[in-house]
Amino acid sequence: MTEERVPSPGDGVAERIVGAIRERTDLRPVAGVVLGSGLGDSISAAWARAGSGEPIEIAYADLPGFPPPTVPGHAGTLWLGTIAGQPIAIFRGRIHFYEGHPMPLASITSRISHGLGARTMVLSAAVGGLDPSLPAASMVVVRDHLNLMGTNPLTGWRYEDGSPAFVDVSGVYDPQLADAALAALRGHGIAVADGVYAAVAGPAYETPAETKMLRLMGATVVGMSTVPEAVAARALGMRVLGLSFVTNAAGGAVSHEEVLLASKTAAEAIGLAVTELADTF
Repeated sequence: MTEERVPSPGDGVAERIVGAIRERTDLRPVAGVVLGSGLGDSISAAWARAGSGEPIEIAYADLPGFPPPTVPGHAGTLWLGTIAGQPIAIFRGRIHFYEGHPMPLASITSRISHGLGARTMVLSAAVGGLDPSLPAASMVVVRDHLNLMGTNPLTGWRYEDGSPAFVDVSGVYDPQLADAALAALRGHGIAVADGVYAAVAGPAYETPAETKMLRLMGATVVGMSTVPEAVAARALGMRVLGLSFVTNAAGGAVSHEEVLLASKTAAEAIGLAVTELADTF
């Protein structure tokens, strides 16, 4: 078996965190799941459906180099347990570029998951809706993205021989996982479509003119996350499933509190998707 050749930002943070996790558990997850703003209750939904064994939960603050989130609705804990017979790592909250962290930390969830043995990332996020046909509180399965964050998530990453991380991103989001998620959610009567995620740096929401620009560029939804983790996961050879929940119409008045309130209704859908797709991870 040939050794996996993957790039790294070279900061050693993920490796230290994985080492600290290994001191507490030898669980080898098949997937890493990231729960976005207000989506932390997805764990309860998944556990109620198909949880087993005795999971553990570790605060980010107890892991070396893992900064706790400063964003309301992001609990800042790593849950490790078994869902539908599959070992899963679930991150209750993520680290955002707009919090002032360097881009390698905005993708730390993918880097840790890969280090623990996972080969699939499920990235959920609260988003603003750009497509007027999307009903309120609908789910969007991500098929592609626009990176408008002002920098590439792989800037500074290198392979062991020192060469830059030239990575093919023509197929970041796994089509089989996307198809399976659409079928699972529709099968339970959940409003869902597929589309394109536009990633902006944030933290300010979009102006009406910016919203119009994003629509013209082909975006379906807009958010301030997902892409750093998705691109990093792709660079690490992982499969990626993007699940976005539309909390509001982009370009209109909105507060983070409203986003969190709307996101709570998506927890069941995220938990359902993780449970039904677990054996495909």
